[in-house]
Amino acid sequence: MKKLLFLVLLVCQCAWAEEPMILTTEDAPPTNMLAADGKTIIGSATEQIHELFKRAGIPYTITLYPWVRAITMATNDRNTCVYSTTRTEPREDQFRWVGPVAPNDWVLYAKEDSKITLTALNDAKKFRVGGYRGDAVALYLEEHGFKLDNATNDEQSLKKLLAGRIDLMATGSSSGPWVAKKAGVKIKPVLNFQKTSLYLACSLSVSEATVNKLNAVLKEMEKDGTTEKINRKYQ
Repeated sequence: MKKLLFLVLLVCQCAWAEEPMILTTEDAPPTNMLAADGKTIIGSATEQIHELFKRAGIPYTITLYPWVRAITMATNDRNTCVYSTTRTEPREDQFRWVGPVAPNDWVLYAKEDSKITLTALNDAKKFRVGGYRGDAVALYLEEHGFKLDNATNDEQSLKKLLAGRIDLMATGSSSGPWVAKKAGVKIKPVLNFQKTSLYLACSLSVSEATVNKLNAVLKEMEKDGTTEKINRKYQ
């Protein structure tokens, strides 16, 4: 009976060890996005995640969702992480953090021919500012008294900017130029108002040992040039 119980426990432990981690993400180029086939998830952060988990020997799955659902799953569901996520003070204690996987300062962009000049963030309050609903950039601005005209993604926010519905577009330093390039237009940075980076944010149910292992492997990737090589592909 004891031997049978031991075998059952051993099988349970093995099954637990082999359970893949659930990774959620959103369509937010160039760090994470859908390829032209509409199915494959690519991007600079995605490639780093693939290499990171391969080296760590940890099975995983990646699924793309709308942002609010992606981060909610990582907050509430067991064995789940979300990327690419800005590490902010309100989020700090909600997750275990792996990274950073990419720099992504917060920037206010204007149309190429705009005459707007800013020296401080508060100067932007007299203009119509657009953001990405639920995004860390938008949440930060709203906490600082901005009344934003939010869109469902950066592409929609860019369309509002080009149509003159907003004067400034608030987004990340990597995503802003990327969506503009994809649309075949030019935008210009008016104010870099916050230095930030993007992370893999894991549910508190993910063990500290697993997070430490992933962070150690990520540092190895930075040292051997893998991270820089991947990021260059998406610049």
